[in-house]
Amino acid sequence: MDKVLKFKVGIEGLENKIWRVIEITDRMTIADLAYTILASFNSLAYHLYDITYKDNIYDCWICPRENPDYEKLLNAVTTKLSSLKLKENDTMEMEYDYGSPTTFEITYLGEAFLEKYSDAQKYPYIVEGEGLGMLDDLSCIELKEIVLETDKLGYSNSHFTPGYETSKKYDYRKYNIKTDNKNLKGLILLIKNAYEVK
Repeated sequence: MDKVLKFKVGIEGLENKIWRVIEITDRMTIADLAYTILASFNSLAYHLYDITYKDNIYDCWICPRENPDYEKLLNAVTTKLSSLKLKENDTMEMEYDYGSPTTFEITYLGEAFLEKYSDAQKYPYIVEGEGLGMLDDLSCIELKEIVLETDKLGYSNSHFTPGYETSKKYDYRKYNIKTDNKNLKGLILLIKNAYEVK
């Protein structure tokens, strides 16, 4: 019987300000978890990523030789979450964009059984969350500076350019979980196709 796995994901150094609780089925892959994170955290998803769990590095496998540990890499696209044999409170780390890295801290919170097969269509799903998300081409250290400045001023003074279009104001406090879930599966599909379709 399929299981629903629950993960808490936070941006390193901002785990209490920008985070999600994600539910995803165990028949999905490590790559699917990565796409869910990138979609929910507002990434443009045009950089490489990998997820490390118990000294194993699961790579997006687009340009593995660009990863300094490429000889040890495993394929995130072909590795099912069920194969990890996760135990409650196990942790993983996802690194996205090796040039200006955003690091996600991932904690496994537990599992539940799907009551019926059709329920699997609900997942991935964001259960809880705070904070708008990341900014591409900025490291999590630079993002932390923006968040702290916003907290200090009481308003956002930062702008970003999504997809190199018109500039928009970035205010990490403006996260809407309903909108996130409404758009989530469509964004995951776009991201999955971008990484996996040759």
